[in-house]
Amino acid sequence: MTRNFNSNNKTKPIINRMVDRAKWEFEAYPENNGIGPKVLKNTNFLERVHYGHIDDRNNSVIPDESYMVSTESGRVFDFVADSYSLLQLNFRTALERGITSNDGSSFGNLRMLSSYTNPKLKYGRHLSSVFQFYNETHIPNVLGITSITSYEGYVKNFFNFFFQEGKNAPLTMTKWNTSTRSSVLDSGLAFSYADIPYDADQQKIDLIIDHPCFEYVKNLSLNMGFSIIHNNPNILLYDLNSPAGASIRYSYGLFGLTSIFDNRYIKTYTLDNNLLYNNININYNKYVLKNPLVKVVSVKCGKTVSEYIRLQTIPLNHRPYDDLNELWYYIMIRNTEENNVYRSQTLENIYKKAKYFYKKLDKPSAFGYINNMFRDQVWNHYNGFHDLKAKLEGKTITEAQRQQGGGSLRGRGSSY
Repeated sequence: MTRNFNSNNKTKPIINRMVDRAKWEFEAYPENNGIGPKVLKNTNFLERVHYGHIDDRNNSVIPDESYMVSTESGRVFDFVADSYSLLQLNFRTALERGITSNDGSSFGNLRMLSSYTNPKLKYGRHLSSVFQFYNETHIPNVLGITSITSYEGYVKNFFNFFFQEGKNAPLTMTKWNTSTRSSVLDSGLAFSYADIPYDADQQKIDLIIDHPCFEYVKNLSLNMGFSIIHNNPNILLYDLNSPAGASIRYSYGLFGLTSIFDNRYIKTYTLDNNLLYNNININYNKYVLKNPLVKVVSVKCGKTVSEYIRLQTIPLNHRPYDDLNELWYYIMIRNTEENNVYRSQTLENIYKKAKYFYKKLDKPSAFGYINNMFRDQVWNHYNGFHDLKAKLEGKTITEAQRQQGGGSLRGRGSSY
């Protein structure tokens, strides 16, 4: 019997799309009263949306590309590739022996159609769109072309623009990586084997979930260390805690979550400023090439005088601030990205201690401290893990508590 899951397309009224989504959540997988079998992982459930993007200590992370390997059709981590090879070998053997059949399905040979792409490239495209708006819309229409007479003025006005308009908006790699703009495929842990749109619920039902082969694929995935994503069953996600993949992980010296994140990932806060300021410089140079001369009108000795200032391009490694000012701006940026979660006195205290780490240790230590003060904010949002826990316990979290304690009073969720 064919189940009817109409496509959740964008032409439907929003209430109908919500009904369709609810139908999927509770009826797509009949096992365990709609939760589905053990092999499913719901990456839309609370903080699990950050799976592979946040480590076990709440740091935003991206894969270290030196440990990414190419399969015949995609790229994933080395230990994931080994498990994938076993997965594909077993699937092909099962098809050859007639243990299962993929006729009329989307399984194919579980070949990777989409897999890892460098998240820094995607983040770069995001910043390009931000600076395109700043260069082509904000400067001419709000500030006026004559307001930019130097590189320092360009940078100062950009940050003023961001601090005023950028609440909750990602500017750093860290915030972008923990936003909905990133994808589970950026983690180096996942791949898709079929090109089925997210909204195409009926296709997912007919070509995957209700197909006789799905039962075999579920068992095979579980035994090879993979999960099937609940809302995207055409995507397999490596389970970092799966006992089935432990022997392969151990062969790489990866014993537990901390070991995996320390040896295979890079904390994004260590990249934030270089990536941001490089992009600022790139886009300033683009602005200069388009607007090389600035007409400045002034009054001298009672007469109106016009003169032209020629803007100069700058090297990409140039920095507008010294180290201490860079620390302060990083604090302000991270606070703006988190909707100004900390008030001015707290920001001053963070800066004071960051300066201490800078002078007593080094610049990376200072940035590490600042990151520690903001990293738990990824859990500090409404309807997250802590709110659900409080709701189940009959408690509520007040806005004053949010402001006073940030993430530390709210407890932490877990993606794993």
